[in-house]
Amino acid sequence: MFISLKQNAKKIKVETKKALVAAILAVSLVATLSFVSAEFWACAEKGQVINYCNNYKPPRTCGTSNGCIYCMSKYNETANCYVHGVWPKCMKLPQECSNVGGNTTIDSQPPKLEINNPIEGRIYNSRVVLLDLQVDEKSDIYYTDLDKWGRWIPVCNDCFGYERTRSFSEGPNRIQFRASDVVGNTAYKNVSFFIDSMKPRILREEPKDGFTSGDFSIQFKEDNPVGLFMTYGDVNPGFNVHEIDIGSECQLDRGRYYCDTHINLTAYDGHEILYWVTLRDIAGTSTDSRKHNGLDVDTTSPVINSLTHTISNRYVNFAVNVTEENFDGATYSYTDTNGRTREGRLCYRLKNGICEKKLSFKPGHFDVSIQVIDKAGNSVGQVVSFDIV
Repeated sequence: MFISLKQNAKKIKVETKKALVAAILAVSLVATLSFVSAEFWACAEKGQVINYCNNYKPPRTCGTSNGCIYCMSKYNETANCYVHGVWPKCMKLPQECSNVGGNTTIDSQPPKLEINNPIEGRIYNSRVVLLDLQVDEKSDIYYTDLDKWGRWIPVCNDCFGYERTRSFSEGPNRIQFRASDVVGNTAYKNVSFFIDSMKPRILREEPKDGFTSGDFSIQFKEDNPVGLFMTYGDVNPGFNVHEIDIGSECQLDRGRYYCDTHINLTAYDGHEILYWVTLRDIAGTSTDSRKHNGLDVDTTSPVINSLTHTISNRYVNFAVNVTEENFDGATYSYTDTNGRTREGRLCYRLKNGICEKKLSFKPGHFDVSIQVIDKAGNSVGQVVSFDIV
């Protein structure tokens, strides 16, 4: 009997162990079946939109004519959105459309295209310009130049945006962008901007050395000039900036600007000054003269103390008494009896302050203009009238 009881206890223990194992297997099977059943296939026709409950995953629009099938794990009926599933687990399921899910919407709206760069109306100093574009759904993006090409240039395909540089033409650019989603809904957006990548060039400035009374000449080359400035002066009484009016003081001839301007340098009379020129274009690019020119300032005109002439037959002797430290010469001009203008140099230098020369004339009346000039270009003149018999 003792043996029988012992055998029964052993039998009960074995059966209990089997029941426990069976229970564990059942729970595991239920859990496994529950987990597998969480994955399902969601189907959509072309143009239908599948919304995801995850904020980081954007909606998907079916773009194929045969329809689309997506691996999902959960459907939120309240929000009408899905949670994407695990692809290997979906692949173990028959590829059949599940009845889980709600009504999908038809995508009939074009993408929302945003152009962050180029900026409307902006002027760029380089032909290489950043394209910064964004769309709210996967799209194919192209662009065209409305004034030049007429053909569409690809930017990106199946993308949500683009942020890289592209090269554009010098001058005005009127660009149209096109974004098409997978269904073919299309959005268009235009932007206009200007490119000036060529650095301004100052070709020449005069005078480069010597004297000045305030007259300056400048040549430069630039398609879009907006500012021309001359900085001049010395330590004492200081430096100043003179703006040259490109519209009124400059003339454009075969791609070059020729400018003449005058600056009142009375405060610098008798001083040596430095000057240089700065040219700025529409893109804000500036260039300066290659060197700073040094000049002596003389704003005082020569003084004619006396002007005499003596006639001997058909010869006239002119004598001009002049006060001028920077004397550069004296000239004469008159109209002869045939109506032609005669002119020439009376003298190149002074002898004891006197400029003297003898000229011959045919019979008639004459009005001779005498001009005395200094090295800065200042001049003073008088007219001598006489008759030759």
